[in-house]
Amino acid sequence: MRRGLVRLLPALDCSPLPMGAVALMHRGGAQDFERSRAMLESVIERARMVATPYAWLAKWHVLGFNRGWSLDQKRAGQLARDCTKRALDLDPNCGLALVVDGFIHTNLLRELDVAAQRYDRAIDINPSDSLAWLLKGMLFAFQGDGRLAVEHTERALRLSPLDPLRYFYESLAASAAAAAGEYDRAIELAQRSLRANRMHTSTLRALAIAQSFSGRLDEARRTIDEILAIEPTLTVRKYVERSPATPAGLGSKWGEALRLAGLPE
Repeated sequence: MRRGLVRLLPALDCSPLPMGAVALMHRGGAQDFERSRAMLESVIERARMVATPYAWLAKWHVLGFNRGWSLDQKRAGQLARDCTKRALDLDPNCGLALVVDGFIHTNLLRELDVAAQRYDRAIDINPSDSLAWLLKGMLFAFQGDGRLAVEHTERALRLSPLDPLRYFYESLAASAAAAAGEYDRAIELAQRSLRANRMHTSTLRALAIAQSFSGRLDEARRTIDEILAIEPTLTVRKYVERSPATPAGLGSKWGEALRLAGLPE
Protein backbone atom coordinates (compact mmCIF):
# COMPACT_ATOMS: atom_id res chain seq x y z
CA MET A 1 0.00 0.00 0.00
CA ARG A 2 2.79 2.42 0.88
CA ARG A 3 4.60 1.60 -2.36
CA GLY A 4 1.47 2.32 -4.33
CA LEU A 5 1.16 5.74 -2.74
CA VAL A 6 4.70 6.97 -3.22
CA ARG A 7 6.02 5.36 -6.40
CA LEU A 8 5.12 5.66 -10.06
CA LEU A 9 2.86 2.76 -11.00
CA PRO A 10 4.90 1.62 -14.03
CA ALA A 11 7.90 1.19 -11.73
CA LEU A 12 6.08 -1.17 -9.37
CA ASP A 13 6.08 -4.94 -9.62
CA CYS A 14 2.65 -6.29 -10.48
CA SER A 15 2.34 -8.69 -7.55
CA PRO A 16 1.89 -6.20 -4.66
CA LEU A 17 -0.37 -3.83 -6.59
CA PRO A 18 -3.69 -5.66 -6.12
CA MET A 19 -3.17 -6.04 -2.36
CA GLY A 20 -2.22 -2.39 -2.00
CA ALA A 21 -5.16 -1.29 -4.14
CA VAL A 22 -7.67 -3.29 -2.10
CA ALA A 23 -6.26 -1.91 1.15
CA LEU A 24 -6.42 1.68 -0.10
CA MET A 25 -9.93 1.17 -1.48
CA HIS A 26 -11.21 0.34 1.98
CA ARG A 27 -9.33 2.98 4.00
CA GLY A 28 -12.04 5.62 3.61
CA GLY A 29 -10.23 8.73 2.32
CA ALA A 30 -11.13 10.10 -1.11
CA GLN A 31 -7.50 10.48 -2.21
CA ASP A 32 -6.62 6.91 -1.24
CA PHE A 33 -9.78 5.71 -2.94
CA GLU A 34 -8.90 7.35 -6.25
CA ARG A 35 -5.35 6.04 -6.07
CA SER A 36 -6.67 2.51 -5.61
CA ARG A 37 -8.52 2.76 -8.91
CA ALA A 38 -5.36 3.81 -10.72
CA MET A 39 -3.53 0.87 -9.17
CA LEU A 40 -6.20 -1.62 -10.22
CA GLU A 41 -6.26 -0.24 -13.74
CA SER A 42 -2.48 -0.63 -13.87
CA VAL A 43 -2.84 -4.28 -12.86
CA ILE A 44 -5.49 -4.85 -15.52
CA GLU A 45 -3.28 -3.25 -18.16
CA ARG A 46 -0.53 -5.74 -17.33
CA ALA A 47 -2.68 -8.83 -16.72
CA ARG A 48 -5.73 -8.57 -18.94
CA MET A 49 -6.51 -12.29 -18.71
CA VAL A 50 -6.77 -12.37 -14.89
CA ALA A 51 -10.30 -12.12 -13.51
CA THR A 52 -9.85 -10.86 -9.96
CA PRO A 53 -8.60 -7.30 -10.68
CA TYR A 54 -11.75 -6.68 -12.74
CA ALA A 55 -13.84 -7.92 -9.81
CA TRP A 56 -12.10 -5.56 -7.38
CA LEU A 57 -12.54 -2.65 -9.78
CA ALA A 58 -16.25 -3.48 -9.94
CA LYS A 59 -16.42 -3.32 -6.16
CA TRP A 60 -14.63 0.04 -6.34
CA HIS A 61 -17.54 1.46 -8.34
CA VAL A 62 -20.09 0.18 -5.79
CA LEU A 63 -18.18 1.62 -2.83
CA GLY A 64 -17.83 4.96 -4.62
CA PHE A 65 -21.61 5.22 -4.88
CA ASN A 66 -22.25 3.98 -1.35
CA ARG A 67 -19.92 6.63 0.05
CA GLY A 68 -21.54 9.44 -1.91
CA TRP A 69 -18.56 10.12 -4.18
CA SER A 70 -20.44 8.93 -7.26
CA LEU A 71 -23.91 10.41 -7.71
CA ASP A 72 -24.90 8.68 -10.94
CA GLN A 73 -26.27 5.33 -9.79
CA LYS A 74 -27.08 4.10 -13.28
CA ARG A 75 -23.60 4.83 -14.62
CA ALA A 76 -21.90 3.34 -11.57
CA GLY A 77 -23.97 0.20 -12.04
CA GLN A 78 -23.07 -0.06 -15.71
CA LEU A 79 -19.35 0.43 -15.11
CA ALA A 80 -19.36 -2.11 -12.30
CA ARG A 81 -21.29 -4.67 -14.35
CA ASP A 82 -18.90 -4.23 -17.27
CA CYS A 83 -16.09 -5.26 -14.92
CA THR A 84 -17.79 -8.33 -13.48
CA LYS A 85 -18.92 -9.45 -16.93
CA ARG A 86 -15.31 -9.30 -18.08
CA ALA A 87 -14.14 -11.19 -15.00
CA LEU A 88 -16.73 -13.93 -15.45
CA ASP A 89 -15.96 -14.21 -19.16
CA LEU A 90 -12.38 -14.95 -18.15
CA ASP A 91 -13.31 -17.28 -15.29
CA PRO A 92 -16.98 -18.31 -14.87
CA ASN A 93 -16.12 -19.85 -11.49
CA CYS A 94 -14.39 -16.79 -10.05
CA GLY A 95 -15.99 -16.58 -6.62
CA LEU A 96 -14.97 -12.98 -6.05
CA ALA A 97 -16.52 -11.87 -9.35
CA LEU A 98 -19.77 -13.67 -8.50
CA VAL A 99 -19.91 -12.12 -5.04
CA VAL A 100 -19.17 -8.62 -6.32
CA ASP A 101 -21.76 -9.06 -9.06
CA GLY A 102 -24.26 -9.85 -6.31
CA PHE A 103 -23.06 -6.73 -4.48
CA ILE A 104 -23.80 -4.69 -7.62
CA HIS A 105 -27.27 -6.14 -8.05
CA THR A 106 -28.00 -5.40 -4.39
CA ASN A 107 -26.66 -1.87 -4.04
CA LEU A 108 -26.89 -0.37 -7.52
CA LEU A 109 -29.38 -2.35 -9.60
CA ARG A 110 -31.74 -3.29 -6.73
CA GLU A 111 -32.30 -6.74 -8.23
CA LEU A 112 -32.13 -8.69 -5.00
CA ASP A 113 -33.27 -11.98 -6.50
CA VAL A 114 -30.35 -11.91 -8.94
CA ALA A 115 -27.99 -10.97 -6.11
CA ALA A 116 -29.14 -14.01 -4.12
CA GLN A 117 -28.40 -16.26 -7.09
CA ARG A 118 -24.88 -14.87 -7.37
CA TYR A 119 -24.15 -15.36 -3.67
CA ASP A 120 -25.54 -18.89 -3.73
CA ARG A 121 -23.41 -19.75 -6.76
CA ALA A 122 -20.27 -18.45 -5.02
CA ILE A 123 -21.08 -20.52 -1.92
CA ASP A 124 -21.67 -23.59 -4.08
CA ILE A 125 -18.19 -23.13 -5.54
CA ASN A 126 -16.60 -22.48 -2.14
CA PRO A 127 -18.71 -23.11 0.99
CA SER A 128 -16.08 -21.23 3.02
CA ASP A 129 -16.35 -18.01 0.99
CA SER A 130 -16.74 -15.63 3.91
CA LEU A 131 -17.49 -12.58 1.75
CA ALA A 132 -20.37 -14.41 0.06
CA TRP A 133 -21.86 -15.31 3.46
CA LEU A 134 -21.37 -11.73 4.67
CA LEU A 135 -23.06 -10.06 1.71
CA LYS A 136 -25.83 -12.63 1.60
CA GLY A 137 -26.47 -11.75 5.23
CA MET A 138 -26.81 -8.09 4.33
CA LEU A 139 -29.21 -9.08 1.58
CA PHE A 140 -31.45 -10.66 4.23
CA ALA A 141 -31.10 -7.50 6.35
CA PHE A 142 -32.25 -5.33 3.45
CA GLN A 143 -35.22 -7.66 2.98
CA GLY A 144 -36.14 -7.25 6.63
CA ASP A 145 -35.16 -10.73 7.82
CA GLY A 146 -32.93 -9.85 10.75
CA ARG A 147 -32.65 -13.42 12.04
CA LEU A 148 -31.14 -14.78 8.83
CA ALA A 149 -29.05 -11.62 8.44
CA VAL A 150 -27.39 -12.21 11.81
CA GLU A 151 -27.00 -15.93 11.17
CA HIS A 152 -25.14 -15.33 7.89
CA THR A 153 -22.98 -12.40 8.98
CA GLU A 154 -21.92 -14.14 12.20
CA ARG A 155 -20.96 -17.16 10.11
CA ALA A 156 -18.83 -14.88 7.92
CA LEU A 157 -17.05 -13.55 11.01
CA ARG A 158 -16.28 -17.09 12.15
CA LEU A 159 -15.02 -18.12 8.71
CA SER A 160 -12.49 -15.31 8.52
CA PRO A 161 -11.47 -14.33 12.06
CA LEU A 162 -8.24 -12.63 10.96
CA ASP A 163 -9.48 -11.05 7.73
CA PRO A 164 -7.47 -7.99 6.60
CA LEU A 165 -10.86 -6.32 6.00
CA ARG A 166 -12.23 -7.37 9.38
CA TYR A 167 -13.63 -3.88 9.97
CA PHE A 168 -15.82 -4.29 6.85
CA TYR A 169 -17.15 -7.61 8.14
CA GLU A 170 -17.90 -6.13 11.56
CA SER A 171 -19.55 -3.12 9.95
CA LEU A 172 -22.00 -5.23 7.96
CA ALA A 173 -22.55 -7.55 10.91
CA ALA A 174 -23.49 -4.46 12.95
CA SER A 175 -26.11 -3.52 10.35
CA ALA A 176 -27.44 -7.10 10.41
CA ALA A 177 -27.74 -6.96 14.20
CA ALA A 178 -29.57 -3.64 13.93
CA ALA A 179 -32.00 -5.21 11.44
CA ALA A 180 -32.68 -7.94 14.02
CA GLY A 181 -33.25 -5.40 16.79
CA GLU A 182 -30.10 -6.56 18.60
CA TYR A 183 -28.95 -3.02 19.28
CA ASP A 184 -26.37 -3.72 21.97
CA ARG A 185 -24.67 -6.24 19.67
CA ALA A 186 -24.86 -3.76 16.80
CA ILE A 187 -23.16 -1.08 18.91
CA GLU A 188 -20.47 -3.52 20.03
CA LEU A 189 -19.67 -4.58 16.46
CA ALA A 190 -19.76 -1.05 15.09
CA GLN A 191 -17.43 0.28 17.77
CA ARG A 192 -15.05 -2.60 17.17
CA SER A 193 -15.09 -1.87 13.44
CA LEU A 194 -14.47 1.83 14.00
CA ARG A 195 -11.35 1.11 16.01
CA ALA A 196 -9.85 -0.20 12.76
CA ASN A 197 -11.39 2.38 10.41
CA ARG A 198 -12.99 5.52 11.79
CA MET A 199 -13.74 6.90 8.32
CA HIS A 200 -16.23 4.25 7.23
CA THR A 201 -19.56 6.09 7.12
CA SER A 202 -21.63 2.92 6.75
CA THR A 203 -20.34 1.79 10.15
CA LEU A 204 -21.09 5.17 11.67
CA ARG A 205 -24.63 5.04 10.25
CA ALA A 206 -25.19 1.58 11.73
CA LEU A 207 -23.90 2.84 15.07
CA ALA A 208 -26.14 5.93 15.01
CA ILE A 209 -29.19 3.82 14.12
CA ALA A 210 -28.54 1.36 16.96
CA GLN A 211 -27.85 4.18 19.43
CA SER A 212 -31.02 5.99 18.37
CA PHE A 213 -33.27 2.94 18.67
CA SER A 214 -31.79 2.01 22.04
CA GLY A 215 -32.51 5.48 23.44
CA ARG A 216 -28.91 6.73 23.51
CA LEU A 217 -29.73 9.90 21.60
CA ASP A 218 -26.85 12.01 22.93
CA GLU A 219 -24.39 9.38 21.72
CA ALA A 220 -26.27 9.09 18.43
CA ARG A 221 -26.01 12.84 17.85
CA ARG A 222 -22.25 12.73 18.36
CA THR A 223 -22.07 9.90 15.84
CA ILE A 224 -24.08 11.95 13.34
CA ASP A 225 -21.59 14.79 13.78
CA GLU A 226 -18.83 12.38 12.78
CA ILE A 227 -20.79 11.26 9.72
CA LEU A 228 -21.38 14.84 8.55
CA ALA A 229 -17.72 15.68 9.01
CA ILE A 230 -16.93 12.99 6.43
CA GLU A 231 -20.02 13.26 4.22
CA PRO A 232 -21.40 16.80 4.78
CA THR A 233 -24.11 16.61 2.10
CA LEU A 234 -25.80 13.50 3.50
CA THR A 235 -29.47 13.90 4.39
CA VAL A 236 -32.20 11.54 5.48
CA ARG A 237 -33.80 11.81 2.03
CA LYS A 238 -30.56 10.92 0.24
CA TYR A 239 -29.94 8.01 2.59
CA VAL A 240 -33.43 6.56 2.08
CA GLU A 241 -33.25 7.02 -1.69
CA ARG A 242 -30.00 5.11 -2.07
CA SER A 243 -30.58 2.43 0.57
CA PRO A 244 -31.32 -1.08 -0.76
CA ALA A 245 -33.38 -1.57 2.41
CA THR A 246 -35.99 1.00 1.36
CA PRO A 247 -38.27 -1.21 -0.79
CA ALA A 248 -38.84 -3.59 2.14
CA GLY A 249 -39.54 -0.68 4.52
CA LEU A 250 -36.42 -0.98 6.64
CA GLY A 251 -34.69 1.93 4.89
CA SER A 252 -37.43 4.35 5.97
CA LYS A 253 -37.28 3.00 9.52
CA TRP A 254 -33.53 3.47 9.64
CA GLY A 255 -33.91 6.92 8.06
CA GLU A 256 -36.23 7.90 10.90
CA ALA A 257 -33.65 6.72 13.43
CA LEU A 258 -31.03 8.91 11.74
CA ARG A 259 -33.43 11.86 11.72
CA LEU A 260 -34.03 11.46 15.44
CA ALA A 261 -30.26 11.41 15.91
CA GLY A 262 -29.94 14.76 14.14
CA LEU A 263 -29.26 13.97 10.47
CA PRO A 264 -30.77 16.81 8.38
CA GLU A 265 -33.99 16.06 6.53
